[in-house]
Amino acid sequence: MRNVFVSYSHRLDQDEADDFRKKFGFEKGVFSDRSLENMDIGHLSDDTIKNNYIRPIIKNSSVTIILIGKETGGRWWCDWEIYYSLLKTTNNERNGLLGILLPNKQHWIPARLEKNLHMGKIINMPRDYRTLENAIEEVYDLRLQQPNLKDSLRQRNSSIYT
Repeated sequence: MRNVFVSYSHRLDQDEADDFRKKFGFEKGVFSDRSLENMDIGHLSDDTIKNNYIRPIIKNSSVTIILIGKETGGRWWCDWEIYYSLLKTTNNERNGLLGILLPNKQHWIPARLEKNLHMGKIINMPRDYRTLENAIEEVYDLRLQQPNLKDSLRQRNSSIYT
């Protein structure tokens, strides 16, 4: 069982993220969730959230799962989480990336994920735990590749409609 960080658009995809965790999370033995999971930290500064919450959690994971919905590709938090997952830092290897297309949604795949598919893959929402388990192991094995971090970080959220 791998430690994973789950990245998604909290504004539109919170219910799907909660369902995903219930279906495949720790109790089911597929992965150990190292995500923020409904913590009320919106009142904190971005730097405090990054330094005190997200960085330590990502460092304690080996795979980042990106739940892909209508806004995911335009969310600057998702971009930063993918970026940080790809950094090799002291006492921390890079994470493998697993994009999962949310069912019954439009999909905006983050550009940074697309440019680093040699370190991961994108799949449809798995129907069973074994499919997800195999995908997690597959991207875990790809995590040591050299990432493409050339693009600047997204500075603000955007929409496919702007």
